[in-house]
Amino acid sequence: MSRGAKKWRSIESSIGTTWTSSSGALLGSFVPIERTSICHGAGVRPRVVLFDIDGTLVDCAGAGRRSMNAAFELEVSAPRALDGISFGGMTDRAIVRQGLERAAVAITEALIAAVLARYVEHLAAALEATTTFRVLPGARDAVLRSRGDHTAVGLGTGNVRAGATMKLARGKLDDLFTFGGFGCDAELRAEVLRRGVERGAESLGVDASSCEVLVVGDTPRDIDAARAIGASSLAVVTGAASREDLENAGPTFLAPTLEHPEALAALGR
Repeated sequence: MSRGAKKWRSIESSIGTTWTSSSGALLGSFVPIERTSICHGAGVRPRVVLFDIDGTLVDCAGAGRRSMNAAFELEVSAPRALDGISFGGMTDRAIVRQGLERAAVAITEALIAAVLARYVEHLAAALEATTTFRVLPGARDAVLRSRGDHTAVGLGTGNVRAGATMKLARGKLDDLFTFGGFGCDAELRAEVLRRGVERGAESLGVDASSCEVLVVGDTPRDIDAARAIGASSLAVVTGAASREDLENAGPTFLAPTLEHPEALAALGR
């Protein structure tokens, strides 16, 4: 067992369970509502909007990669295992698995958990030390514009829940979200989105199957995952993916930034 595997139990809650942000928001938690308690307007479908984080809402200037590299160095003595791997649209679990495969070590759930625990340990300091961190254009206003009657707005991110909260808190966006699908829910991004939709539907008091879903992201993987669950997608050219790559992935909507009229129209229903 690796050095961090034993330690994992003591900080497991920082990755896979409810994490309280500085503003008091509880990302990933929700209060169940009786499905008969909300009467939706005639002809108005309930809606769930899920936002990606990295490259969509914020630019962490490499803090996540540096933290993951540190985790690999400490746990498996392979600080360069992730070189050349594009993190865009991947879940944290998938990133760790791919890195461990490259490092040619036996992959176990305990080891994946240990690496993620180390990653979370390093991330807060890495974010604080990053002087070029920025909130991307129109991020806060886009989330607020998405809100409305019969609409739940949450996260659909590959970040583990603790990492998601830290990144949003660094940009003072952590007050905007109360639920989501996270990289600790599943390894496949489509399954992460399904969990986000289920939680959003639960908050509205409806079945997930009755919801219109919009996924907002910046990578072809976001678009592909949205399509896999039957959702619409809004792609913004604010991450590492080029406009051409996003166009080729076939999003429902495509805009340069979240503040562009095309994006605002898609978000406002």
